[in-house]
Amino acid sequence: MLHRKKFFSFIKLMRADKPIGTLLLLWPTLSAFYILSEGNPNAFLMALFVLGTFLMRSAGCVINDFFDRDFDGKVERTKNRSLVTGEVSPNEALVLFTLLIVVSASLLIWMNIFTFYIALIGLALASLYPLTKRFLSVPQFFLGLAFSWGIMMVSAAETNHISSTTLILFFSCWSWIVAYDTAYALCDIEDDLVLGINSSAIAFGKNTVTMFILFHSISILLLILVAVLSNFHSIFYFFLLLSALLIVYQTYLIKDFDSEMCLKAFKNNNWLGISIFIGSILGVSL
Repeated sequence: MLHRKKFFSFIKLMRADKPIGTLLLLWPTLSAFYILSEGNPNAFLMALFVLGTFLMRSAGCVINDFFDRDFDGKVERTKNRSLVTGEVSPNEALVLFTLLIVVSASLLIWMNIFTFYIALIGLALASLYPLTKRFLSVPQFFLGLAFSWGIMMVSAAETNHISSTTLILFFSCWSWIVAYDTAYALCDIEDDLVLGINSSAIAFGKNTVTMFILFHSISILLLILVAVLSNFHSIFYFFLLLSALLIVYQTYLIKDFDSEMCLKAFKNNNWLGISIFIGSILGVSL
């Protein structure tokens, strides 16, 4: 019974019971596969990336909670996390983090050496992000780099180089992440102010909604640029329109800075990611 309880404590620490984070990483990664391969992605590589995305997101959650364990107990939304309640010890968390990284790294055996080097940078970004909340006024800028890095890895694994299209997709994803994590940051803004933790919601202040719209808009505009340069089928623009409507809905949800509505806006980005993914498949295939 004790082992069973410990197992589920690890599951909770990895956020395996809350797949939204993995999905938000997965949709742009899978979209990049179709766009960069011009509609002919390597199915085996895609399967490896799906597994790798889950493992790296889990590792990111573990190391985030390890660094934030002294803060999380003082925040209503995070006070019941495994490291706060003592269900998992700090040493156990580090062992779990190492195990997840080792298993994830083992997937690189089937990829080229360029992907390995790109993955090392991605690991550094993911590991350092939790610390940036202490010294960067907008840590979401760094988070965007870490969470968008899958696109760079897709480009390295699928094409063995980084193209201009890769970079445009990367910065589109980066801008999207800054937008949706700003909505997420609004959920904890009062606690973060008390604890002295930085976030885009605090840095942007009264301009938060405007900046939210701006970063979403930059993301969409960069996707339009990719579509034009790559001569996508016009149906792609239909799915961009759906995405724009979702952004309008999210803006409505966060306008009053209500915590529950902001969390709902954050989760709504799953549908935005799905829309872009489906549009990418059809845009390059038709």
